Amino acid sequence: MKRIIKNIFSSNKKITEGDITKNVISLATPLMIGAFLQSTQSLVDMFWVGSLGPAAIAAVAMSGILMMLMFTIVSGIGMGAVSLVSKNMGANNISGAQACAHQALIFGILLSFIAAILGIFFSGHFLSWLGAEKEIIAAGEDYLKILLLGNFTMILFLLSSSILQGAGDVINPMIFMVIANLFNIVLDPIFIFGIGVKPMYTKGAAVATVIAQGVALFLALRLFSQGSSKICLTFSKIKLRLDIMRDILKVGVPTMLQMFFRSVMSMFIINIVAGFGIAATAAFGIVMRIHINALLPAFALGGAAATLMGQNLGAGNIERARKSVWVATMINLILMFIAGVIFYNFSRAIMSLFTKDAQVIAIGSEFMRISAFFYIFIAFGVVLNRALGGAGDTVVPMLITFISLWGYLVPLAYYMAKYTSFGLRGIWWAVATSYALNGLLTLIWFEIGCWKKVRVKLYA
Repeated sequence: MKRIIKNIFSSNKKITEGDITKNVISLATPLMIGAFLQSTQSLVDMFWVGSLGPAAIAAVAMSGILMMLMFTIVSGIGMGAVSLVSKNMGANNISGAQACAHQALIFGILLSFIAAILGIFFSGHFLSWLGAEKEIIAAGEDYLKILLLGNFTMILFLLSSSILQGAGDVINPMIFMVIANLFNIVLDPIFIFGIGVKPMYTKGAAVATVIAQGVALFLALRLFSQGSSKICLTFSKIKLRLDIMRDILKVGVPTMLQMFFRSVMSMFIINIVAGFGIAATAAFGIVMRIHINALLPAFALGGAAATLMGQNLGAGNIERARKSVWVATMINLILMFIAGVIFYNFSRAIMSLFTKDAQVIAIGSEFMRISAFFYIFIAFGVVLNRALGGAGDTVVPMLITFISLWGYLVPLAYYMAKYTSFGLRGIWWAVATSYALNGLLTLIWFEIGCWKKVRVKLYA
């Protein structure tokens, strides 16, 4: 059994060769675990902070919205790093892959510096702009300031993980995240409630998070510098390469815009839903949280598809790249079909895990049942989208995201809510059918195959 696990999940095997299905699974499984652990950190903070009262909870939640904006930017740079590193690794151009990794880390340092400056001078203002009351600002200003000052730990670790992913190593980032989570779980109550130290309350959660992420970053940088990774970085030799930085941005900026479109769309939709009362808002929030967790396999398989796409294109094997992406897509298609069946048949039971309010359960259950019919399209919308990112083809997928959200979902949801008798049900159908539109348009663009003509640029 140990030999089988080692064979499937090895961090050093060549993914441009061998069984495609095994390669997809070996990449996607650690990515899914890592994504789950990443989302767990904020839940752990919220759990411990919850005992400090509503103001503390609101402060952490509002700060999370602002941190998501930073995460959007970092994810874009990370996709650029995955694309460029994977192509150069596929072409066996190790020095070029390392040069791309250097530039991604330089981006990370620049973003970290900007975040720190913003944290020092504007933390309270940010919360105020989100509509926070004085009590929330008092609880959250220092919390947000510490997060932004220590944000270099999250930024550089996420970019290090993207670099390793591009090289085909997803095991080590997952292990580092496990260790970081354990540190966060232990340190949260120590710093929040003052176990052996002075209690820091809300800002103690931020200190714990920064230290935990710092441990993960230290382990990643140690891996790079010791020469035990496919990407070995000599930090004293890092130099600015504007040509590579420009190419990272070409891939990364459209990815950032896609995430930005989704974030702002969520604000608009929840604003429309809020017009139907507290129960509707609560139901929407619960279902979307369930939805995000259901998408973890899609994001993981998409990440695997991006790496396989990039490395196989770098190796000049277009057909293997296409087959790899389709294997990842079909696996996710099956998983999304199963999720849809479960959500349709057990929606009320699932909703009741989060609330006992009968009205919230009824509203959320209807939303889940309608969405269930369209879940299979998510496999195309997420996995193929990420695969195109691995190829460096991100502009058209960005436009597809804009069309499906802002050209279709938002106007239709608004019309259904304001000018028809469908009400909430109309909003749910608008959200669900937007999955289908996004998925089908992405599928059509992938099959057109312009990604096959994207130039594989190798660096000295």
